[in-house]
This record gives sequence, C-alpha cells and structure tokens, in this order.
Amino acid sequence: MIDSLDALRDKMVMVAKILQHQGVIDGYGHITARLPENRILSTPHMPPGKVAVRDLIILDADGQKLEGFGAPNGETAMHTSIYKARPDVQCILHYHADELVAVAATGQEIKVISNCGVNFHRGTPIYDSPVLIRNEQLGDKVAATLGDKVAVLLRGHGGTVVAHNLDQLCRLGLDLVRAAKIQIMAAPLGAVKVHSKEECEAMAKIETRPDVHRRFIDYYVSEVVD
Repeated sequence: MIDSLDALRDKMVMVAKILQHQGVIDGYGHITARLPENRILSTPHMPPGKVAVRDLIILDADGQKLEGFGAPNGETAMHTSIYKARPDVQCILHYHADELVAVAATGQEIKVISNCGVNFHRGTPIYDSPVLIRNEQLGDKVAATLGDKVAVLLRGHGGTVVAHNLDQLCRLGLDLVRAAKIQIMAAPLGAVKVHSKEECEAMAKIETRPDVHRRFIDYYVSEVVD
C-alpha cells in the first residue's frame, strides 16, 4: 500500500474520530484496512471513536489476531469475506447510523436526490436480515449482497461501505448517512426527482481526480483537531 503502516494507523484513528464527532458511529462499529501479505489492520472490540493508535490490531485473512492487545470485533467475518471477494477493496467501514436503519426498513435503496448520493448511483443493495455477521457463512452472504457496489444496507443493522483508501472511506461513510437523511426528509413532501444515470456518471468522474477528497477531509479533520 502507498501509506506506511504508521501513517495508516494514524489515519484510521483520525477517521474513527471524525465519524464519531459527526454522530454516525457510537459504541459499536468497526474499520479495517488491507495490509500486504494477506493481513488486515483493524479497530479492536471497543468504541471505534475512542481507539488510540496503540489499540489497533492486525489480523490474518481469516480474522485471527496476529498482533496487538485488543480482541477482534465479533463481526470481523464481514470484513474478511469482503476482502476475499473484492480484491479492489482496500478498506471497510461497518456502522449503525439510524438513518441507514430507517431507509433499509422501508425496503428502499438510497435514492440519488442529492449530490452527496452520487457515488451510490449504482445501487445500495439490502442484506435482508438483522442477525449479526458472526461467521464466515454470513460474511459471505453480505459480500455477495454487496457485489461490485460501494455500500450495502443491512436491515435493522446499519450499513457497510468499502473504498480504495481511508480518505475515500471517510467521505463515503459520511455521504451515505447524509444521503439517507435527505431521503427521509424529502419523503413526506411527495414524489422526488432523482438524478439521471447520465448526471450521476458525469459527476462521478470528478471522483477520479487526484486528491479529490482533500478539501472534504481537511474540513472534518479541523473539526476534531485543535
């Protein structure tokens, strides 16, 4: 990976603090990142927003701990299954934002009615079970539901987002919740107009620019760093 392990650790902790400060994670949830040699850097079994660099653990491809003092999260199988199914995925966030639970409960995917939803225009499939993902079989089912998309909603449970790097993961994690919130706000007003496929594809191309997430991340970092 481009980042050194130390830099990756620092960034993972910062992303967790941003997500907590923005109210999209609480005492639960987890973040992981792919490492060389089939290893995984992971937040441990503790509130992710309270994690320090010293708390991060390293797992093998099957979720067994290799380094660190904390215990692996109970739903580590979700991460290991996605990494095995998606070689392109470099990091994963699983969280339980209320807005995602509300949208999934209606059986709806995220509707692209705001620009923050553009990255989800190919769909946000719903894993139709509230049961926690505590074994490989269930992890594989979540990975299959995610398919080639960047996010999957889990009924009664929250959502899981995948990305190429932690900056992108932070942005997608926040944007998914915001898009769900706007969808909920618009629902009582009547029919909504969604962005067309062509509009979404044109806007999504902007995401390929180098350092496209810098301004976004700088703002949210400034919110948690004095």
